Amino acid sequence: MQLAIDAGNSSIKYGLFENNELLINGKLLKGQSLKNFIPEEKFNKINTTISCSVLNELKISDLPHENHILINQDSIFPFPISYESPETMGIDRVVASVGAYSNEFDTLVIDAGSCITYDFVSRDQGYMGGAISPGIEMRFRSMNNFTDKLPLISQFKNHVEILGTTTNLCMQSGTINGIIHEIKGFIKYFKSKSTNLKVFLTGGDSIFLGTELKSGIFVDQNLVLKGLNSLIKLNEA
Repeated sequence: MQLAIDAGNSSIKYGLFENNELLINGKLLKGQSLKNFIPEEKFNKINTTISCSVLNELKISDLPHENHILINQDSIFPFPISYESPETMGIDRVVASVGAYSNEFDTLVIDAGSCITYDFVSRDQGYMGGAISPGIEMRFRSMNNFTDKLPLISQFKNHVEILGTTTNLCMQSGTINGIIHEIKGFIKYFKSKSTNLKVFLTGGDSIFLGTELKSGIFVDQNLVLKGLNSLIKLNEA
């Protein structure tokens, strides 16, 4: 069995695979034990751990250390990296792109987490880059932090009306509808550049945003974990 670890800005996600099948997945708080979430009989069968991290280290107790593959900018990917500053590149962005990659079409991966990232992979030129903008929670927190009177919005609903009739609803409209129009704008732009584009939505807010965006987008919250698992064969010693 293979264990995939994605250490992001706000949480550590894990996935247990048997070949290409994702058996168990979830989130850890820093310092939590994996054995609290993975049954012992399956934990003992892990023969490879593969990880990527935006952190300096993986703060996970009892992490299997045998055959641990760390994915970084120097790893092997199924496509070339056409990015002008690979040393600053978020490795999770590339790994999510691996999870969606096919040499039969171009891909746009939208990862809706702490930030919303847009990553374009050309089937001919490889990983090209994209865009980064604030995520839902970050936008709400910013309005509260940088103003004197705007409240902190922690709960919001689907299909917010454009015309807000209270300050709370105005903030929800600006944030949620603003993000929806932003995503649609990026999709429209990349479709103008590619005649054969598939769009994938992943990340913690992907289910919520997927219901807002309707059809035509493949929603998969586990693209980074699946991308990591698919990178094992390319990066085994």
